[in-house]
Amino acid sequence: MMSLGPIRGHVATARSHLGRAATLTGTAGLAAGAFTTDFYPATVGGTGAAILYGLLWSATLPKEAPVRDTATALYLTPAVTMAGLLVVERLVPGVRWWELAADAVWSVAVWLIRPARIARVMAGREPSLTPEAVEQARQDAPTGLEQAVDRHPLAAWWSEHAAVENGVAPGTVLEHIEKTGPQSMTALIRSAHHGTPVPTISTTRLSALLDWDEEEITVAKVPGRGAGVRRLTVGRAPQDAADMYVHWAQHIAPKGMPGTTITGIRVVDTDTGREIDA
Repeated sequence: MMSLGPIRGHVATARSHLGRAATLTGTAGLAAGAFTTDFYPATVGGTGAAILYGLLWSATLPKEAPVRDTATALYLTPAVTMAGLLVVERLVPGVRWWELAADAVWSVAVWLIRPARIARVMAGREPSLTPEAVEQARQDAPTGLEQAVDRHPLAAWWSEHAAVENGVAPGTVLEHIEKTGPQSMTALIRSAHHGTPVPTISTTRLSALLDWDEEEITVAKVPGRGAGVRRLTVGRAPQDAADMYVHWAQHIAPKGMPGTTITGIRVVDTDTGREIDA
């Protein structure tokens, strides 16, 4: 399955550039409105369209969302305040210094605060990391660790706490993270550098880092894969007869009985002594 992380990153970057362009366009409209009314209809029309878009965006949020009203107010703030400034410029004759000062304050505030983006983050429509921060993280990360950015939150946490130098698993990335139960998960630990094996990972240190029972943490070989990949299992996943074959191959055989496989499962009812199909 293709990861949507990179796609979301590109969409967020494009949206960021569009927002910057809209801010510059609004600044130009306010500046022109202070000196002439020639562009007033176009500027007011564009501001009205921005307000309408904000209302439509708000309508896509779940009605029960606790942040809906706040996110809507933030999303509409740039367009609504710009509309107010345009009305003031139209009503006040001549060019006043405080008009230009108010226009400058609007431009700087929207450029730096970015209320619309804050609204999208609050509504869960955009990652909390800005596209610029993501790109900077990719540039600063060692080669091969870029994949931890813009993916599962646990992968980002792993790159910051476990994969660092002198960490429990330096030079690795965490991928294919799956929740296997209410209190259990599994993932692959992969070396960030091709041809380099995953270092020996101390389950004791990992237990301390995760604050998790050491007996419920395993790092094992992956059948058919090289030393550059290891299987991490945390917690005790609910098991039934149907997936005992997979559980044995992934967790029991590699660590305790190498080379063995399950060829059949026989389940007996302890009360009646009768065999049950498994």
